[in-house]
Amino acid sequence: MEELEAVEHSYGRACLTPHFIDRFYEIFLGSHPSIQPMFKNTDFTKQKQQLRTSVAMMISHLEGKPAGTITLNRIAENHSKKKLNIQPSLYQYWIDSLVSAAKECDAKWTPDIERAWQKVLRAGVDYITQSYNKP
Repeated sequence: MEELEAVEHSYGRACLTPHFIDRFYEIFLGSHPSIQPMFKNTDFTKQKQQLRTSVAMMISHLEGKPAGTITLNRIAENHSKKKLNIQPSLYQYWIDSLVSAAKECDAKWTPDIERAWQKVLRAGVDYITQSYNKP
């Protein structure tokens, strides 16, 4: 997937902006009424680190690296119907929020980079949500 490199570089630039992850959560928690309550007992210091790792591992998975796939499998299991029960329809808010925050924090942002982010995140989310109903 040719978009991976563009997203990897863009993500690296965005992560250099100190408020990138905070900005993502500001956008994400306000993006849908059912999202903020899911985070009521969340340790955000830990959650922010998990987000950084999750995005990097999503990219790694799409590059075919086993560590990325192992991590996405764990995320898929934790977010499945039998555990956290994260509705698959809510992932679009996650994608849109992450893209919005990256757009604000990546000084080299272009429409092509935005399309790459959308495609890469959608591929990763599709992988995660395919396990939603697994017993």
